[in-house]
Amino acid sequence: MSFEDGDPFDPFTDRVPHSFPLARLRELQDRARWYVRKRTVEELKEASSDVYLLISEQFETWQERWIVDHFEHGGHLLGYLPYESRTEAGLRKLIHDHGSHPDIAGALDFSSEANTSDLVALQMAIQDVDLDDETFPNGTAEEYVAVLALDQIARVVNDYMDDYSDIPSSIRAEIRELRKQSAASAVVEIMETVCGAETLRALRDQETRLVHQIESALPRKADELAKNKVSLAARRAASARHKDTNEQRLAALAEWDVSGENYSGMAAFARHRHKAFGVTENTLYRWVRDHRKSNA
Repeated sequence: MSFEDGDPFDPFTDRVPHSFPLARLRELQDRARWYVRKRTVEELKEASSDVYLLISEQFETWQERWIVDHFEHGGHLLGYLPYESRTEAGLRKLIHDHGSHPDIAGALDFSSEANTSDLVALQMAIQDVDLDDETFPNGTAEEYVAVLALDQIARVVNDYMDDYSDIPSSIRAEIRELRKQSAASAVVEIMETVCGAETLRALRDQETRLVHQIESALPRKADELAKNKVSLAARRAASARHKDTNEQRLAALAEWDVSGENYSGMAAFARHRHKAFGVTENTLYRWVRDHRKSNA
């Protein structure tokens, strides 16, 4: 099946439809695709999984550094915990359970998904990673950022084109307009991501020219730098995303049955909750879609 047949939009094989209300999105997709034009679809899907692994780990790293610092300096959030729970683990649980409370949120002075873009997190993460992975050979920073842009485009398209059949006809026009406004806001972020890929490519080209010009005067430290980087294979080996897929699917569908009506559609549910189940957004979308069909 394909996007036209009802499958979720795949940014690596599908084109943003001409009927989409924001024509700029097609242009942004073309610009992002140019940087990965020599990659296979399988390579791009692997890179997509790694992009979100790196982003998630970067946000966790920022939080963990803050927790350690807050604990070592006796930060005031420890006062919200019982004496025996005033540990790093206690702070971690406090943030997880009550991080949105105004008294707690105001003290959380670290980069998070609420205040930092995925682009910034990814750019920071890839600085310490050897991108030449067996599933994405000779990977470059701009390619990974381009993949992020394509994934962001997919989220916008799937959210806007999500099934309207469950929405009362009296408010469909209003919901469609709200989705259009949300898509317009997201395009700004996508444009920033695409520009990020273009900037990284320009910088790499500039660096290549400079190295070529003064190569004889530069010390050879490639081996030393390579040793200091952690391979993506090692990151994946240590990642929790190797959990039992079937168990995650059952948990996700159970949550959809209970609280799915609180989201504007399947795409919105997949966008907001896919990380909680350790899968990609498209995977969670397909689970819910097939689940609904089987219960129809």
